[in-house]
Amino acid sequence: MMKPDPQASLVFQPHVHMGMQRGVNKIVGVIRPTLGPTPRVAVVDRILDSRIPEILDNGAVIAKRIIELHDRNEDAGAMLVRDVIEHTSKQAGDGTATAAVIFQHVFNEGIRHLSYDGDVHVLREHLELGATRVEEHLVENADAVLGSENLARLAETLCHDQDIAAIIGEAFETVGEYGRIEVRAGRRRETEREYVEGMYWNSGAVSRSMLTDLGRSRTEFINGSILLSDIDVKDPRQLFPVVERALRDGITSLLIVVENISDGALAFLGANNDPEQLTTVVAKVPGWGKHENAAALEDLAILTGGTPFVAVAGDTFNSITPEDFGHARRMWIAERTFGIVGGQGDSRELRRHINGLKDLYKSSEDQIRRDQLLARVGALLGGSATLWIGGTTEIQIEERVEVAKRTVRAMRGAVAHGVVPGGGTALLACRASLDSMMNRASHPDARAAYRILGEAIAQPFRAIVTNAGYDVSEKMASVDQSEEGWGVDARTGAITDMTAAGIVDAAAVQRTAVHTAVTSAALALSVDVLVRRPR
Repeated sequence: MMKPDPQASLVFQPHVHMGMQRGVNKIVGVIRPTLGPTPRVAVVDRILDSRIPEILDNGAVIAKRIIELHDRNEDAGAMLVRDVIEHTSKQAGDGTATAAVIFQHVFNEGIRHLSYDGDVHVLREHLELGATRVEEHLVENADAVLGSENLARLAETLCHDQDIAAIIGEAFETVGEYGRIEVRAGRRRETEREYVEGMYWNSGAVSRSMLTDLGRSRTEFINGSILLSDIDVKDPRQLFPVVERALRDGITSLLIVVENISDGALAFLGANNDPEQLTTVVAKVPGWGKHENAAALEDLAILTGGTPFVAVAGDTFNSITPEDFGHARRMWIAERTFGIVGGQGDSRELRRHINGLKDLYKSSEDQIRRDQLLARVGALLGGSATLWIGGTTEIQIEERVEVAKRTVRAMRGAVAHGVVPGGGTALLACRASLDSMMNRASHPDARAAYRILGEAIAQPFRAIVTNAGYDVSEKMASVDQSEEGWGVDARTGAITDMTAAGIVDAAAVQRTAVHTAVTSAALALSVDVLVRRPR
């Protein structure tokens, strides 16, 4: 006889808010001490191995390590905070602890207000209106960040590692906002960097035997040509028209970029390689999947002035003309990459294409799509940096690599959207706008929303000052009596002009943290029932 399925259990108010609140407070209690330049750390046991515990001072990483709380009602609240932190990290690269403490205050004070018969829908509406005004204030007061020294100082406020900050600041100064910056694990104690001129793609020579400089495992072409196609070359005879046309047109060096090529076709090209007449190297179309392959061919065609041969269009090489070849002042092909310097495509068309990709990047909300578009823009603009992050142990290198990657992501937003006074000071300055909204509001729930939000955006400042060991009330009073933009240097305790002191935050990071925290907390306040299915 089959047993009936156990029924799901239902949890109602006030137990929903009480349980979720405990979970929120537990996870934020672990993350709050990481705020500021003098953070405390969390020590987390490893699950999958017996190495020494992790010592963490990053909110996003700590939240990931908290997989589940024992009490399921508490776990619901904890997972809401985890989601806020993960979203903030993905979107902005930083600001996770800021988002966490703002979320906690809005949620806790929202519950307190609702317990006195407040209307959750009115409260939520005005919390979100207030958050929008805070975001607008941050945009209005953001300053551009220029120069490698200022970039390095900004990077240091994000990663609290002077060595990493200096090299990231230099990299952004060199390759620009959209330039390609790769972060890799180094093999030494020192952190090093490498700059590459021109554009390059992660796809190398199909056969190492085609590389003429075996010592460096690469081939260089001066005034080289390129043939672009996603056709599968299975028969050597498919390439006869290509070789004939190249010889007829006086092409002496040719990079062939195709989807796939058979060993027989490679052997044919290798047998016909002649330094006096024609040298060919074959690389696969960059990217994973049809969409990325097509995008790479489009970018390369516009950059070099070539015309791609597309399989789905029924193209073959039999109809090849001189105009189908792309050209570049210099090309290099290695085992895993190939690069182009001085592509001979139409410069105006290239600028239009890059601007179109930038617009798509700015409007896209999908992080994977944004990363793909950013890589395309970076490749087409030319100039790239590879940062080799060093350390004394493998574990330290792994941790520093993750820190550097997050910092690079946050720096892009800072370079694009500017910076605001750091240390929570910019958010403190937004309280005046919320006070004005509260004074104009007539509904008690609307007034409560602006009051709660004004207190919430002061929480990052309060946490930073507390973590540095200073009296919050004293420092808050001093800042309130100072000019806008003045705050507390947590390293010295001095009241100072934060921007002049180089203590700044990325405006985009602060906006993302506020938006994510407030909208998520407002939504969480409307949760009335938890449905618990049997484990």
